[in-house]
Amino acid sequence: MDVELAEVRDFLARCAPFDELTDEQLDRIPARLTQRYHRRGTVILEAGARNDTLHIIRSGAVEVCDPDGVLLDARDEGDCFGYSTLTRDGPSRYRMVAVSDTLLLEMSREVFDDLATEHPRLRHFFGERSDRIRQDLASARLDAAGGDALGTPVGELLARDAVTTGPETTIRDAAQLMTDRRVSALLVVEAGQVVGIFTDRDLRSKVVATGGDTTAAVSTIMTPDPVSVDAGSRAFDATLLQIDRGVHHLPVCENGVPVGMVTSGDLLRLAQTDPVYLAARISRAPDTDGVAALAARLPALVGEFVRRGTAPQDIGRVITATSDAATRRLIALAESELGPPPVPYCWVGLGSQARGELGVASDQDNALILDDAAAGVQGADRYFAALADRVCTGLDRAGFPLCPGDVMATNPVWRRTCDEWEQRVGDWVRAPGADAVLHSQVFFDIRPVHGDTSLFLRVRREMLVRSQGSPRFLAHLARIACDWRPPLGFFRGLVVARRGEYRNTLDLKAGGIAPVVQIARLHALSAGLDEVSTLGRLDAAAGAGVIARADAEDLGEAFRFLRGLAYRHHARQIADDDPQDNHVDPGTLSSADRHRLRAAFRIIAGAQGALALKYRVGQM
Repeated sequence: MDVELAEVRDFLARCAPFDELTDEQLDRIPARLTQRYHRRGTVILEAGARNDTLHIIRSGAVEVCDPDGVLLDARDEGDCFGYSTLTRDGPSRYRMVAVSDTLLLEMSREVFDDLATEHPRLRHFFGERSDRIRQDLASARLDAAGGDALGTPVGELLARDAVTTGPETTIRDAAQLMTDRRVSALLVVEAGQVVGIFTDRDLRSKVVATGGDTTAAVSTIMTPDPVSVDAGSRAFDATLLQIDRGVHHLPVCENGVPVGMVTSGDLLRLAQTDPVYLAARISRAPDTDGVAALAARLPALVGEFVRRGTAPQDIGRVITATSDAATRRLIALAESELGPPPVPYCWVGLGSQARGELGVASDQDNALILDDAAAGVQGADRYFAALADRVCTGLDRAGFPLCPGDVMATNPVWRRTCDEWEQRVGDWVRAPGADAVLHSQVFFDIRPVHGDTSLFLRVRREMLVRSQGSPRFLAHLARIACDWRPPLGFFRGLVVARRGEYRNTLDLKAGGIAPVVQIARLHALSAGLDEVSTLGRLDAAAGAGVIARADAEDLGEAFRFLRGLAYRHHARQIADDDPQDNHVDPGTLSSADRHRLRAAFRIIAGAQGALALKYRVGQM
């Protein structure tokens, strides 16, 4: 036997079920096999295709997916695939894709049948494996059809066509049309486009209550340029949009043309048994105790999301929507107690709240941007300090803990006028020391939650202009991004903590989630992009040519997988009534998850290497 065949024989002797064969049987196999190389991304076997080959992975990795692309299993060196068509007749049920450069040993049906005749255990082994993956496929389909009502396209909820009027219609005629058509709102349309919305609330508050002129045009009291949704949007997204904007009617459009309208009642009736409904209920809580009692239901609901197989980015959006709703309600309650604010202001969420990526028990990061007039108004700071204290304390009671680093509006450092914030941003970018870079990382993930958004826009504009024009500042951000090290060993194996409280675990956040967040932020700021979510930043950066599209997609997939794994880990801890952390024992994961975990960490390490070269991180 020549050297190459001997190597194949020794390789097979280490792989199940061939390790059960006799030496004589093993000696005969290598000469009857062929080898084939597949580059990363190659579809080796398509669902529905005929297959007469047992594929043995000599090096590389392959993912097994159902026809819709749902991942069922991942195979590494020494694993096999394609056996389901050899143990039964019919085409392949699965799609096999090389996820790294892969070298396969291929065994024909003839050789397989000969070997299985001599060693019946072989056919039994692969038959059991085939049955198991079929059960996984059935479970995946069952979960996918698990009654997720909020996955319904909004267009399917429309009970009637759009009821429209023109902007010059009189208020009296518009009101008569609403009565005749039995609707609570009209879409105001001009040249085929929605230019406004007129509701019965507008009629009561702006005409009846004030003795207004009913012969005036409806355009004088309508809400102009209302937010709308596409007919193909999920009810889930429409519900979060309504909660976020505080609106009760959403125009529904198809290719820009209005086709109907959904109300908060339509969506919330659909969502009453859904966890997303929680945010809407919080927005109507009567007091701080009510906010805390409702928000306390959130951790248990994460398990329901995980059970459904909800995308991790959607889980984060619902947790964030709950935090936003709690924040707005607590602000309203505080203002009712303290009185109206002395000057305009904007309450902003920072960090993961701004990105829409909150996790279970995430601590709060927030700030206040005050109108410049606050500097000259006596008692203004005292008012906003009291407001911040009530809101941050209320959020803590609602399950969003106080920030250990004191990045909250209760801290005067995070409660400034617009002028002061612009100056502070300039200082951070001009002199990016350790504290400046740390604070800017938090503040540069910013989103308005309540109040005058023009204040937020002014500060964000300064932030984007300053950071894009400072190579030194961006280089410091690159160094921070590269400091977060994925837990991979010299041979790209997983590295766990060897001692301490988290012995034999690895940190999903520090080793994977955080560096992707940092990389995405850097790419967005370097291009002056105003996207704030991690996935949104990666997509926008790819569109701007800052990062290759394939690299952005790889990082996005790694990010989704790591966040999904973290939510599953949190759901188990919640079920066991344990405190939540991000430390996972890889020994408790399936082989597919371990494979994807290694792949995710390799992608992140590769992206860090590219940043280190671009920004000369090692030379700083």
